[in-house]
Amino acid sequence: MTILKLKPSCKDYLWGGHRLKDEYGIEYDGQVLAEAWEIFCHPDGPSMITNGEYAGKTLKEFIDEMGMEVLGTHCRRFREFPILTKFIDGRDNFSIQVHPGNSYALKK
Repeated sequence: MTILKLKPSCKDYLWGGHRLKDEYGIEYDGQVLAEAWEIFCHPDGPSMITNGEYAGKTLKEFIDEMGMEVLGTHCRRFREFPILTKFIDGRDNFSIQVHPGNSYALKK
């Protein structure tokens, strides 16, 4: 199998900056780039495959087609791809966020 290259989903929150574009070369046309979601399957920002026979498909579409087995043995127990990998450029102050515990998050 070929290594999949992914295009991130870019988020332009008000507190974002320019470092992800300027220093890391992430392609984005907006004014500010707050987050680059590099590996993710959520509908609000799925990673897009950019190479090989799956180019143009989302990571979720690839996993749905190939099966969870393609992710290895530890991900088989999950219904969905359980990881969000992202880079953040916080030029301004962040908001305070409270994230749910694992048991609540898995239920919801």
